[in-house]
Amino acid sequence: MRSPFKLLILIILSCLSVRLFQLQILKTNYYELLSEKDRLRREVLPAPRGRIFSREGKILAESRPSFSLVIDPYQVDSIEILQLSSVLDMKKEAIYKKVKPHFRTSCIRRVSFSEISRIIEEQEKFPSVREITEPVRYYPCDSVLSHLLGYTGEISDDGLKNPKGTYTYSKGDIIGKNGVEKSYEQYLRGNKGVSYVEVDVRGRVVRRFNGGKESAPEKGLDLHLTISKDLTLYVDSLLKGFPCAASVAMDPKTGEILLYYSKPGYPTNKMTAGIPASEWDSLRGREDAPLWDRIVCGEYPPGSIFKIPIAIVGLEKNVLNEFTEFQPCEESLYIGDRYFRCWKKHGKLRLNDAIIQSCDIFFYQLGMSMTLEQMIDGVKELGFEKQCGIDLPGERKGFLPSRDWYNQKYTSRGWDRGVLANLAIGQGEILITPLQMVTFFSGVANGGWTFTPHVLKEIRDKKGKIIKIPHPKKIKLPVSTATLDLIKKNMGKVVNDSKGTAYRSRLQEVTVAGKTGTAQNPMGEDHSLFIGFAPLRDPEIVVFTIVENIGHGSAYAAPITTKIIKRYLSKHQKGQNEEDLIGINSE
Repeated sequence: MRSPFKLLILIILSCLSVRLFQLQILKTNYYELLSEKDRLRREVLPAPRGRIFSREGKILAESRPSFSLVIDPYQVDSIEILQLSSVLDMKKEAIYKKVKPHFRTSCIRRVSFSEISRIIEEQEKFPSVREITEPVRYYPCDSVLSHLLGYTGEISDDGLKNPKGTYTYSKGDIIGKNGVEKSYEQYLRGNKGVSYVEVDVRGRVVRRFNGGKESAPEKGLDLHLTISKDLTLYVDSLLKGFPCAASVAMDPKTGEILLYYSKPGYPTNKMTAGIPASEWDSLRGREDAPLWDRIVCGEYPPGSIFKIPIAIVGLEKNVLNEFTEFQPCEESLYIGDRYFRCWKKHGKLRLNDAIIQSCDIFFYQLGMSMTLEQMIDGVKELGFEKQCGIDLPGERKGFLPSRDWYNQKYTSRGWDRGVLANLAIGQGEILITPLQMVTFFSGVANGGWTFTPHVLKEIRDKKGKIIKIPHPKKIKLPVSTATLDLIKKNMGKVVNDSKGTAYRSRLQEVTVAGKTGTAQNPMGEDHSLFIGFAPLRDPEIVVFTIVENIGHGSAYAAPITTKIIKRYLSKHQKGQNEEDLIGINSE
């Protein structure tokens, strides 16, 4: 009886010994890993984005430390969310929206120091919440440069499904959503780090480890832009009294964008923080369209500024020369079944005076001397109705109507040569963006050569070494030197001849060339436009300005533009060529 019992005990002890040997010796590593998983927590450390500087070296965007709360969506319950709602003064529905079951982690950003302190003091009430410090984007100029810089925000589900490049994104990652932040995301984003912390049974951090598996986050690269912050703030002061406007400037010799200002802007710092849905809907619904970038997306009738490309097409197609005379301007011209009017009675003019005095009657007749194909194809050859290729998202290409388009809209009998007359003065269905304007006239100012516009000057690494510079494409306008010289001379007289439409906006310090424009607006008052460049003989800056719903180009956009030119040249030009100040009225 005793022998079987002893044998049974021996068998049981043997089995236990084998099992203990298996658990403690053979599977040591396996259970050690399980233990470490419960005890150790892997934390991803977000990387600060690279800074963005102006051409003067002033900060336009930087990352600043901010408190955030990370919530485990698999552990958090309704009671904890209710308590969070009370501490953060945040609706529980908004927290529920953040905490979704398919999220790996959920993050509430920009939490105040007092709120963080209270949560730490009452940690036992928030076992699913941990506090972290992470970099948050800050824009010193806020809405003034919102369309240029853009903003950052959490990556969307679509962004996760369609990643760009080889970089791996996770739910909750911060990315560039618009502007420079979006265009240069791959350089600005940096590389995330990893750390390990030991936690107790309640999930509270006991200590941090500094072993071989940890890695520090790597800051993103710094961007230096071509934009002048000083000039931008000056333009903002000039346009303070106007609700909607835009101004863009380019260096005609390089394609560098010196000024990029679209008004109104939107609050970039609020957008980065996570703007409430109600405020977002309000921005989207506003009549003045603050989310609309007027520089690359604004498609406007160009008004009388378009007389310059029309004159170039007419000269290059041998439709006229500088001595051609049409029917005298008697302030109106009967075309089809109605009168087409001019802003004043000019009498008999040649091309030179028609440009200087912006005579509509002359250009009505020039437009009707061409076919629609001659006009539109000629303008397309000058670069219109195509994207300029700027290194910013969302650029539009404008619109130029074709014969098929008119036939489809009005039928072949529903339109006549009056359409050509209207297009020749920049009215009707033609639409041009401010960026197209400044790019084309940079080519006129620069002797027929223009460049792909760009806002990036250089990218530098953490040691300050330049690792990337833009290589803009150089483009030749299909225009003869004789035609360009004639156009430049007359654009100089628009501003400096006593009969010129922008004479009141001339500068004593430098000879500015330009062209006024007044674009009819079916939704309200006319838009005021002006394009100008200086110094006339060797231009260093080309500026286009539009002020919406205000009136004539000579009254508003022209004086603002010449002030911008004066400001820029006074800060960037050491000396003044005397030839730029004499002889303009003697020819």
